[in-house]
Amino acid sequence: MPLLVIDNLYTEIEGKKILSGVSLAIGQGEAHFLMGPNGSGKTTLASALMGSPRVNVTAGSILFDGEEISAWLPEARAHKGMYLWFQHPAEVAGVGLMDFLRSAVAARGGAPQPQEKFRGELVALAEKLRMPTALLDRNLNEGFSGGEKKRSELLQFSVLKPRLAILDECDSGLDVDGLHAAAAALDEFRQGGGTLLVITHYGTMREYLHPDAVHIMMQGKIAHSGGEELIPAVERDGFAQFETA
Repeated sequence: MPLLVIDNLYTEIEGKKILSGVSLAIGQGEAHFLMGPNGSGKTTLASALMGSPRVNVTAGSILFDGEEISAWLPEARAHKGMYLWFQHPAEVAGVGLMDFLRSAVAARGGAPQPQEKFRGELVALAEKLRMPTALLDRNLNEGFSGGEKKRSELLQFSVLKPRLAILDECDSGLDVDGLHAAAAALDEFRQGGGTLLVITHYGTMREYLHPDAVHIMMQGKIAHSGGEELIPAVERDGFAQFETA
């Protein structure tokens, strides 16, 4: 059975219909790309998968590792091994990045570590990800640049080691070094059996991840699915070619 199965999913936000019968299955260890124009429903799908209270699931089902999770709270989904890399990470005043990560690891059932030991591991990981270690001593994303927020998300992802990572435009806002660091971390994650749903406008990451499948979302539906050959077709002719009557 696939790790994630989305079956005929319909959603609304504040009474407005967004997703209209999305079906998708992702196997353990696979990487799938989800592409589409602005407003097509990609971020809504990511939010629905993680249980955002803003998104009302009106029909269909979401199965993760064989369990129906549509009614689960976000924290239950995270504890099960799901992770969302936010398109626009929130700034959280008064919560230190390192303290946040220690708490998140503990909430996932990880063994508590002395603060200095945990900090040493974080510093080593931040350096590997080419992230300024000074950010570890600041509040979560507070005052971070766009690229620094994305590196913060990458650090969180690397620390939490989820089973399924949903990446909402993880490649936007990253410079070349950041993109290479992110691609290397994601490839390592996948080689270790991790599963990826990569939401993107562009095909940059395909050079590193070589997705098993690419899905085109249009007007709240999966309009077309195929292999990574869809990416150059999108880059050449845009999304209009996938519009349906």
